[in-house]
Amino acid sequence: MHLTGLVASPGIALGQAVLFAPPLTVPGNRNVATPQEELLRLHSALESSIAELERLQGCVKERLGSHFAHIFRSQQTIAEDEAMLAEDEAMLAEVETMIRERSFSAEGAVQIVFDQYVQLFAELDADDHNRARSADLEDVAKRIRRNLLGLPAADLSDLPQGSVVVARDLYPSDTAMLDTSRVVGIVTERGGVSSHVAILAKSLKIPAAVGVSGAMAAIAFHDQVVLDGGDREIARVMVNPPRRMLQHVRSRKALQVAWRTKVEDFRGLDTVTSDGVEITLSVNMGSTRDIPSACTAGARSVGLYRSEFLFLGSSRVPSEETQFQAYRQAAEAFPRGFVIIRTLDVGGDKQVPSIPVSSEDNPFLGNRGIRLCLARPEIFLPQLRAILRASAFGSVKLMLPLIGGVPELEEALEMIETARQQLEREGKPFDPEMEVGITVEVPSAVWMADALARRVDFFSIGTNDLTQYLLAADRLNGDISRYYRMYDPAVFLAIRQVVQAAQRQRRWVGVCGELGGDPLAIPALIGLGVRELSMLPGQLAEATWLVRTTSLHEASGLAESVLASDSHGEVRDLLGERYRLKSAELSPRPVTIHERNGLCNQLHSRF
Repeated sequence: MHLTGLVASPGIALGQAVLFAPPLTVPGNRNVATPQEELLRLHSALESSIAELERLQGCVKERLGSHFAHIFRSQQTIAEDEAMLAEDEAMLAEVETMIRERSFSAEGAVQIVFDQYVQLFAELDADDHNRARSADLEDVAKRIRRNLLGLPAADLSDLPQGSVVVARDLYPSDTAMLDTSRVVGIVTERGGVSSHVAILAKSLKIPAAVGVSGAMAAIAFHDQVVLDGGDREIARVMVNPPRRMLQHVRSRKALQVAWRTKVEDFRGLDTVTSDGVEITLSVNMGSTRDIPSACTAGARSVGLYRSEFLFLGSSRVPSEETQFQAYRQAAEAFPRGFVIIRTLDVGGDKQVPSIPVSSEDNPFLGNRGIRLCLARPEIFLPQLRAILRASAFGSVKLMLPLIGGVPELEEALEMIETARQQLEREGKPFDPEMEVGITVEVPSAVWMADALARRVDFFSIGTNDLTQYLLAADRLNGDISRYYRMYDPAVFLAIRQVVQAAQRQRRWVGVCGELGGDPLAIPALIGLGVRELSMLPGQLAEATWLVRTTSLHEASGLAESVLASDSHGEVRDLLGERYRLKSAELSPRPVTIHERNGLCNQLHSRF
């Protein structure tokens, strides 16, 4: 049997199916003693849920870093305080009203009210923040109901060795607790390629397929399952394949492991093309907790330090001194390179309890990024001062997010100058030559790149949001995932325009989005003139191999072919073929992109 879905986390998995469908029977309206007793039960369950989420947040932060822990901080906010957010206040007020006035049980009221809001947010298709919030609400509601009923938490931490978890859906809290030594793959009927579950699965390096329709009905406990997430878009799930096919799969997987071992030999080597062009490879980082993993991976620089996680992890706006100490620690940890600190980028998919933002119909087009910072100088100015002060202890660069044109850039630069003057008067040291750049993620910034380049020192292209805005395709909406195409020629044409504008002003350009760590795209980006690539620590070794075995002449030719392509599919095939040929240098025979992450096309044709 052969099922298909979307690749949420690439790779090949072979194991036995474990169906995960935790039972949770919630009476709609059982007999209750008194409303007062039900309200006490409700608030007791809320307290238990908050405590669980605090522990989960700490666990995830320890395992994966602060970039992923904020998922559970946002869930904790929902459960924590009725007055924290307007929607949460309304939800809990409705729950209490149903208990007081309609004699509903606490669990019945929670189910009805939360289900209404889950459906409401899920239907707001124009906004990926709302769909992520829908998943969070569903996860929190499940946790509150379980605590009301006194049921134990579903346990995915003690599964048989070699398990492929099959579920209708996995909540972020389920995925975060998977034992990666036992779970080899994930298959879900629901979910999108940019959902919280997909993000966590990638970080845990567990191959995952989402949107696999009919998986729960087609797969039984202990069925042999092959998950092929190798073509980066379509995932194929094969159930109980014949023995000869299992042998074929195992040999392909062994080839993949051997090839990866060879790639790891490049970790820590200088990143210079075969004809002598230096390419800076750096890492994305969310907090100082991420420093050890970045250094272990061989990182010399940080291409994106997400400063918002200092804010997301606190119920109060962090002080200038708190921020300064964090930024200084990062600067001192990378003495051979640099650290690019992006100023506060909240709104959209990142809500901060200490910085309430009015409800918006479309937060990703609303008050977020630099817009929010300029509207809140009492928050922005202390952060600018903290970053400037940290520049005295290492090579620090400052990056402004969501700049769409000259007016907001000039306003932000005036604020930076104000911070400089204040520090000078106070006698506090900073680097007066600290570079200031912007994240290019809004289409208007592409067309205004010449004017913007005259005012800053560098560009860093955020390809995730830029692709979303260019193609008008919500990257978290599984229903339209085929329209979110990171290999679309329009994306590469936009990158070329930005690079050319920067070169005219003698500015350098980096890429900090998903494309920056994508092994298929890296040579083409070099050919377009990108000279800095920021990625996850685990991607550094392969990126180093690609840089060192590519010449600028070869990369430039590849880039021209990409720009001349007519479609996403053409670009993907072009880059994939180039990757296949390049892999011949490390393997007895060329490794296809399918084999790199999964199975070769030959496997698909046998079913």
